[in-house]
Amino acid sequence: MTDAAHPVTQSALEAFAREYLTGLGASVRESDARWRVNLPAHVDVDFADEREFEVAVGPDRPASDESERALTPQSEFARRLLAEAAEMAPAGRVALTKDLLDGDYRYPSWVAESSADVADATFSPYYDRTGLWALVRIDVETVSEYQTQLLEAVALDVESEDPLPGVAELLVEEFYGLQSGPPRGAATATETDDAPISTEKLADAADTAQRTALEAVRDEIDDIRRSASRAAESEFEEYRRLREQRIEELRDEVRSLADRLRDVATEAEGVRSDERRVAVLEERQELKAEKEDVQTALDEARRERERGYAEKRREIYDRHAVEIATELVAGTVVTYERGEIDLTVRDDGRSETLRAPYAVGAGVTDDVRCDCCGERLTARNPIRVTATGLGCRTCR
Repeated sequence: MTDAAHPVTQSALEAFAREYLTGLGASVRESDARWRVNLPAHVDVDFADEREFEVAVGPDRPASDESERALTPQSEFARRLLAEAAEMAPAGRVALTKDLLDGDYRYPSWVAESSADVADATFSPYYDRTGLWALVRIDVETVSEYQTQLLEAVALDVESEDPLPGVAELLVEEFYGLQSGPPRGAATATETDDAPISTEKLADAADTAQRTALEAVRDEIDDIRRSASRAAESEFEEYRRLREQRIEELRDEVRSLADRLRDVATEAEGVRSDERRVAVLEERQELKAEKEDVQTALDEARRERERGYAEKRREIYDRHAVEIATELVAGTVVTYERGEIDLTVRDDGRSETLRAPYAVGAGVTDDVRCDCCGERLTARNPIRVTATGLGCRTCR
């Protein structure tokens, strides 16, 4: 997957569900991979019809019966729980500010993968930008056992629609971590903080978020598509084999009926009794009709084979086709600060400072090139401190 989206992990979902349920006043008794949930009488929820029910937690734990819910990022129970939580307590707006960093900056890969250490970092915010953090559910439907659901978090800038992977990861870990509510150190934006956002831009950003989430799981969906295709191919091959077998059976049946017709014809020539002759002729007529029916079935089966069983093939592959749907489960408007970060890196006793565009939560937002050779800095081409200044692996 790309780093434009961040998957909601099992542990994060369990932490959220535990806190949300207890926040409703429910008691949650945990035993191994099962929760016994008891809701208070005054709470009316859509995700459960009973006051007391069991929840099976952990991956690969489907509900064992209708009275038990499975809590996984892919489960229907999780979807209903999240949808209700979003409806009852929408996150609204969150402001990610410089104070959130508390010196814990998100360093780019070309620094993290280098031999240089960060001796000092200072972020200077210049202006605020507005982003959208969205929780996107992806349903992959097929008739085979490969049907699944995925839950991805996406953060992007509302204006540019550029992904903000750091923000997506930050909010998943904080919103769905050990505490719910705004991230630690983040401020919940007030009404006066609210910058006007047009409905059209927000809708466009939501559409882009869903496409981004879908692209993030493209490899997994391709695997499902290939698995479904193999299942269709296997089913078609089984059908083809049975039809070939049926053709052989029909051919044998036609031969058998032809032999019997010849025997009856021979018998009819030697019959002296009129009564017996009538009976033999009736039998021959019945055999002839039966042979014509079987021959018709054989001819049709052969024509089907000549056409490559195209109609059946299409029917099977259509039935195994993978249908994908995305749904925006929850969304939060995020105000985040953008500016520049001064990074002082130190290597082999030498230190140099560089400046790069930076956004709270997202980290360094733009490509940065080597001062010496102009190559783009990446994890494979990290920065280094040379005797004459800053360089990179390429210009070593």
